[in-house]
Amino acid sequence: MFTLHRVPNRGFIDSEDDQIYFETWGDGPETVVLCHGMGGHHAVWYQQVPTLVRRYRVVTWDQRGFGRSSANGPIGPGPAVTDLTRILDHLEVEEAHMIGQSMGGWTALGFAVENPTRTASLVLADTTAGIFDDQIRATLAAYGEQIASGPPPDAWPLGFHPAVGNQLFDEDPAQSFLYGQLGSLTDPPSPFEVIEALMATDHTEPASRLATRTLFVVGENDPIFPPALIESAATCIPGSRVEVIADTGHSPYFERPDIWNDVVTRFLADS
Repeated sequence: MFTLHRVPNRGFIDSEDDQIYFETWGDGPETVVLCHGMGGHHAVWYQQVPTLVRRYRVVTWDQRGFGRSSANGPIGPGPAVTDLTRILDHLEVEEAHMIGQSMGGWTALGFAVENPTRTASLVLADTTAGIFDDQIRATLAAYGEQIASGPPPDAWPLGFHPAVGNQLFDEDPAQSFLYGQLGSLTDPPSPFEVIEALMATDHTEPASRLATRTLFVVGENDPIFPPALIESAATCIPGSRVEVIADTGHSPYFERPDIWNDVVTRFLADS
């Protein structure tokens, strides 16, 4: 039986007018940073940390306005990259593997293009991460309009969340319900404010010059970033590859954690 012996390092760093929360787990010689999406915060990675910590030092953290981090200043990928850089400076981490889910992909890729020598590898999960072309912009805009015209979150059926596939509720209602409950623990920024910041942050040109080893992971049935969009984004980063996880929606890391963990840990081991 595996036992985690090390008490996590939890705390806050000051970043401009905000306090940014982080946790570290494990004593591995390499560091992995997990950047959450718009529906989560540091705790949403509970199915990844126990696996990754066997080999790595794992850093989880909350972007501004999410989880335990404040949002007195501006939000979005730019401030998030600044905050993450300050966390790693505080932890004296010289190089790390960057993993970003959905919104977190903008942060992970943004960090990589600003700090290529500090980025050991890059995993972009269900995200185009600020890489745009006409198809990507049109698809994301159409999805945003669909959500805006639909019922408010308080009217969603039990277990429904656009960030997890519908099949999860049929297979494991409690797990599907848990995703929404995790998000309900805090009062994050308006999704429309976040989406506006994401759409205004374009990493296409610097990503095309990135030499960092990169893996895109996507759910087969992701309605927000369908595999065709991910394939298109992946052509921007030289040498990157795409893994599609069958019968999952926007959050395979949450819906099929064993498969997602296996795909990602194999990639990290080869980095």
